Amino acid sequence: MKKKSIIIMFLLPFLVTGQVTDSLKIAPEYIQDGAFSKDHNLNKEASFEYAEINEKDIVWSRTIWREIDLRQKMNHHFYFPAIKDRQFLDSEKMSLIDVVMEALQNNVRNSTGQASVMSNSTNTRLDCFNTPPKYYVPGKEFDWGLKTPQDILTIGQKPASKTIRWKTDGSGDPELYENGDTIYDIAISEPWDRTSVTKWLVKEEWFFDKKRSVMDVRIIGLAPVAETFKIYTAEGNATELENHPIFWIYYPDFRNVLLNTKVANFTKNNAQERSFLGVFEKRMFVSQIIMESNIMNRSITDYMIGLDALLESERIKEEIFNIEHDMWEY
Repeated sequence: MKKKSIIIMFLLPFLVTGQVTDSLKIAPEYIQDGAFSKDHNLNKEASFEYAEINEKDIVWSRTIWREIDLRQKMNHHFYFPAIKDRQFLDSEKMSLIDVVMEALQNNVRNSTGQASVMSNSTNTRLDCFNTPPKYYVPGKEFDWGLKTPQDILTIGQKPASKTIRWKTDGSGDPELYENGDTIYDIAISEPWDRTSVTKWLVKEEWFFDKKRSVMDVRIIGLAPVAETFKIYTAEGNATELENHPIFWIYYPDFRNVLLNTKVANFTKNNAQERSFLGVFEKRMFVSQIIMESNIMNRSITDYMIGLDALLESERIKEEIFNIEHDMWEY
């Protein structure tokens, strides 16, 4: 009896995620919810390819770290719809953290044959990386190891604090126990509240390509940041982090995932629905530069505070803009 209970407790994350996704309702194929078929993004099998870049053609480059605050109006499309219960997720319109988490968890669940909200994703390499220590040398965000499949399924999950009685037939009628049916003790863990993610960190590189005569940018990594995030040990002890990255993802590996997900309509124009990939590539967000690559590896807050830090961020933006213009002669 104890062995069966332990096995079910170990498989609970996989069972719960499978039950949640199975509960999603899908309309019949003949239903067209609108005047025309809105599948522009979903018809694309892969994201567009970047232009080929050769190191010999790059005359200037600089690494930039940005912070996207989802509480700003121009960034609401990254946050909404804010769904706390996974069973109410809409596979077509999700917040950015839901898109990333469902893609990561689907990558794990594929090995178990279970369905997922992100079943339209065709990527085979979707990894997330452990966060560096609070004080580290920037530029090494991906050097701290991959999260294990079990870590991905239980990110931010609180250890079990209660149990329920679950029978082999899935029913909850206590009278069946008297008839000889087996009842298992299952520990239920409190899931992580993804709506607590109010910021995203973006690591990118700006460069001037003399072959194409353009100033261009490539996003390298993304990291969700929660106002408060607790890391639990097996004993139930918690370490609370404030405004610290939860994990890092390698952006190029997630471009196809972001292509196949629609952004909540913030333009009030249903005929111009966009994907998260389009939002990132077209720079349809507002952000604040928190660091640029420098000889002392200092972030802006290390030498500026308050309004001065905001002005320093704007100075760096203007400097990049001016560098592009200085490449030309009039």
